[in-house]
Amino acid sequence: MLGGAQGDDAFVRIVVLGAGLAGCAAALVLSRRGHDVTLIDRDDCDSHPMATADQLFDKWQRPAIGQFRQPHNFLGRARSVVREEFPDVYAVLRSMGAVEVDQQWFLGSVPRLPGDERLATIGCRRPVFDAVLRNAVSKQPTVTFRAVEVSGLRVTPGATSPHVSGVTLRSGHSLEADLVVDSTGRHSPVSGWLTAAGIRAWPEQSCNCGLLYYSRHYQLYDHVGALPYASILGGPRGDLGYLAFAVFLGDNGTFCLCVMPPAWDKQWRQLRQPQAFDRVARHLPGMKEWLEPARPITDVLPMGRLRNTLRHTVINDVPVVSGLVPLGDARSHTNPTFAFGASLALSQAVALGSTVDTATDPNDLTISFAEAVGPDATERFLAVSAEDRDRYRAWSGQPIRVTDRHDTMSLFLRSVVYRVATQDPAILRAVCRRINALDPVDALSAQTDLLDRAETIYRDMASGLPAAPPRTDLLDALHAG
Repeated sequence: MLGGAQGDDAFVRIVVLGAGLAGCAAALVLSRRGHDVTLIDRDDCDSHPMATADQLFDKWQRPAIGQFRQPHNFLGRARSVVREEFPDVYAVLRSMGAVEVDQQWFLGSVPRLPGDERLATIGCRRPVFDAVLRNAVSKQPTVTFRAVEVSGLRVTPGATSPHVSGVTLRSGHSLEADLVVDSTGRHSPVSGWLTAAGIRAWPEQSCNCGLLYYSRHYQLYDHVGALPYASILGGPRGDLGYLAFAVFLGDNGTFCLCVMPPAWDKQWRQLRQPQAFDRVARHLPGMKEWLEPARPITDVLPMGRLRNTLRHTVINDVPVVSGLVPLGDARSHTNPTFAFGASLALSQAVALGSTVDTATDPNDLTISFAEAVGPDATERFLAVSAEDRDRYRAWSGQPIRVTDRHDTMSLFLRSVVYRVATQDPAILRAVCRRINALDPVDALSAQTDLLDRAETIYRDMASGLPAAPPRTDLLDALHAG
């Protein structure tokens, strides 16, 4: 046992690096368990004035977080963590205009089963979510905010592994800690700091997602009510065989359309121009009905360099380093289309709180936390990497049958099983639980009876499914101006 939450007189001194979603979640969990937390970020770390959601979104800029203004889905797993662990945060989010996409709606009159109440997502723009979470952290008496820049790690010898005993600051000062939490995101500098300290960096696996993001936020006019659900996640979305698109629902009548062309196809780079983006958007299936009653509230927001990355903190049951753990995107990040990031960050923060309270020493903490969150992060990394690989094969014209599970399970699930899910309650539940990160990512692919039923339904309805617009039509719209 490391900490005071179980009755020790001394608090565990914890330094959390990064005051984004993952860092604030960790600070909130750990402080509420009685630990002494220092939350460090280069930006001003004070509580954010709780203006309206629209004012927060318009004015709060965090350039160090590349995806801060990109669309987010707070999946069922994230929603469950917030509702169960941070009910005060959930209440404020709803009061700020966050909405819920209730996927039970698709079950119609079918009797409900235990667990169906978890089939819902939170629709909220990332700046609004972060501001509410940060304000909750600011009210914790055992959290200290420091707007400083960290330059490296304090390292001491350990019994079996090197031990991180704190951080050094750019000012030349240092902070001692029993545990340092790396929540600095997908571009974490910590591996470089480990190398500079003479420690082996965390081994990592990484591959390119093969996509570019072009996103634009819209807001429905005041007189327009909520639009009918167009998919399990609320808005229109699809894979056209040469690019993908998805609508992410936000708070207060907002939504964000993200168009995702292949990174290697430079013909789509004009999507960064607002007029070109909107011309293409109106040709996407289901989008015209969503765009007509809405106005754009941002320019087009491009994002590239999308990679799937997984870092390993324990090798052959031995920590690479003790006293230091990565959390959220600093541990693993995947293609943001899947929206796993927020859910994993929030659930990992809760798991870290439990681990800190029960670990017997720093090595045990590192190993126990890796056992708690590592398998799930690994499985999701492998599943998303496989789907990105198979999508590349399909979009680049390589021979692949997207409706054949033996050729590509990942695209079969998306092209067949997801597409017919609303026709069968059992398939719908399994699909929703997979999309919402409530089940292990491979749980659905192991249910051959559901896959067989989905294949039969798809075969019977395939001839009536609408065809994707030809690539030439969207390119013509792109260059029409």
